[in-house]
Amino acid sequence: MTSGLSFEPVFRVSVRASGKAFDLERERFEFLAEQYGLSAADFGREFSTGREKFRIVGIDPRRPRYPVSVERIPDRKGFKFTAENVALLLQAQAVKP
Repeated sequence: MTSGLSFEPVFRVSVRASGKAFDLERERFEFLAEQYGLSAADFGREFSTGREKFRIVGIDPRRPRYPVSVERIPDRKGFKFTAENVALLLQAQAVKP
């Protein structure tokens, strides 16, 4: 028995004129950063929390308490931070000589 309905999946791929690969995490971070008190330019920035160094790799709005995703630089292990802590750590990093 056929219902007369059909389904055809459609995939869209877009390539920027610049030829650079599309980075969904970067785009989402740049779009949401100001809502969390960060700058779009903060994506990829590094900061330290005493002995350990981290790099900002994304924002996940589904985690309102710890929305900022970072990776520890030596081993690339992922961690979650509050936006407020990241903003303070970035400011402290900028003040250091």
